[in-house]
This record gives sequence, C-alpha cells and structure tokens, in this order.
Amino acid sequence: MNYNGTIYRPPVEAYTLLLPITEGCSHNSCKFCNMYQNIPFRMLSLEEVEEFLKKIFEFNGEDCRQVEKIYLVGADPFALPAKKLLERADLIKKYFPNVKIISMYARTDNISKKSDEDLKNLKDAGFNDLYLGVECGLNDVLKNLNKGYSADETKKQCLRLNFFGINHCDLLMLGTAGKNRGIETAKATAKLENEIKPTKILLNTMSAFVGTILDEEIKTKKFIPAGEKEILIEEKIFLENLELPETYFWAVHPLDSVRIDGILKNDKEKMLKILSQAIETVDETKYNRISRRGTL
Repeated sequence: MNYNGTIYRPPVEAYTLLLPITEGCSHNSCKFCNMYQNIPFRMLSLEEVEEFLKKIFEFNGEDCRQVEKIYLVGADPFALPAKKLLERADLIKKYFPNVKIISMYARTDNISKKSDEDLKNLKDAGFNDLYLGVECGLNDVLKNLNKGYSADETKKQCLRLNFFGINHCDLLMLGTAGKNRGIETAKATAKLENEIKPTKILLNTMSAFVGTILDEEIKTKKFIPAGEKEILIEEKIFLENLELPETYFWAVHPLDSVRIDGILKNDKEKMLKILSQAIETVDETKYNRISRRGTL
C-alpha cells in the first residue's frame, strides 16, 4: 500500500474519508504549482484500490457503514474515463454500502472529455462535489498561467455539470493577473461565478514557490505581482459582486492574509467589513509571496 507523492485534499474535506485513486496530475504544467512535480500521473489499478479499501475496512469495521461521503485522492481523478470511475464506485460501495457522495479534485478538461451520458451515469453513481481549479475569469490570464483551458470553457463545462445535478466547488486564486489588474479580475471572476453557480467558493492567494515557472518569471520581471493591498481590494470587489446567496464562501487558506468564511446570504456584509478594515490597515512589508518554500 505505497502511495507516490503527498496526499492533498481541500481543507473543507478535513473529516472526509480519503481513498487514493490516482497519483500526480494529468496536466502538471501550471506555472504557479509545484504540488506534483516529479510525480507522473498514474491510475491506481482496481487491485490497488481494493487493497486500500480492505485496510480501511479492517481498521474501522462496522463503522464503515456510517460513511456517507468519500474523497478520491489525486490532483484530478476525474481525468479517468467514466467507465473506470464507475468501476471504482462499485468497488467503494462493496465496502461502504451507504456512501452517497464521491468527491474529488477535477479539471475543466476532465469534464469536456465526458459525454452527456457519462455525466448522467456518474451522477447516478454518486459522483458529486467536484473541486474545480477555476482560478479566475480572464482567458488571457489563464493562458499565461498555462492552465490548459479558458474561463469560457470552464463556463461551458460547469453548466453541463449543473444540468446533470453534479455540484461543483470552485477553487479561485487572488492575484493571478498581477499588478494593476485586480479590479478587472475581480469583476470578471464574479461574473463567471454568478453564471456557473458553485455550491462553494474556496479562495487562496497566488504565491510564487521555489522551483515554479512563476517564481522565475517574477525574478526576471516578466510577471509583476500585485501588492497585498491590491489583492485585498480584488477580494473585496469580487465578494461585493457575487450574487450567490446560498453559496459558501471560504477564504481561510494559509496563504490568505485575511481569513473569512460564511454563507453569502448571512455573512457577506460581515466579511466585507473585515476586508475593508484590512485594506485600511495592511502593512505590505509584512508579506512575501516570492520564492517561498513549500507548496500550495
């Protein structure tokens, strides 16, 4: 039961059972990311998955019957063909018969490669709460970051998910466009989110880690990052323009200088007030987002 690489999962899934399905990232070329460097993308075989399931079952025994949600580990397990995912869903339910939701990270191009019939079958099998790396709503910024898809394509694919009742939780990143484009980015990203209607928005702040292309581009001044005040203004304008009352907004990532979260219809004004105070008092000399050690 060896797993190659670090196991990552969304912070809000801290108490969800984790099951390895893939290793690495099917894209692994985003300029800002070093999470899966030197980890080739690989699908774990059914035998390997069942070995993990057996060990989990042996450790937890009858408590397994209480498990209703499981999170599939990997950068984007949704890259697997629908047939492969459905085979793994059947195996999961052999050991966890009451699982209702199978969640995971996903990319926009994972969705585009699946037919409407595939999405319907995956929804029926419990695949839901996909965590999508949306990042921002500007096509040129996503192209510059080598994300591998555009905001327009993300909109198209998320609307397909919505049609089949598959919830998506959107991962966004402040500061993606660099200096002097924060307001533009905030408005474009809010427009996109209002159109695609995620159940959750998870926000972090772009930082350059050692060994990434982004870090090298900052050193050579090919990319000029936004300062902390501009990043907070971007966040505030983004939040102001969101029209998603039932959506959960989460910005409590270790990379976020101000930590806020809540359901928008209940907590939006409180969060905006906190951001306004931070904008007035921020000391930009306290923050270094260049050549950081570690990972996202």
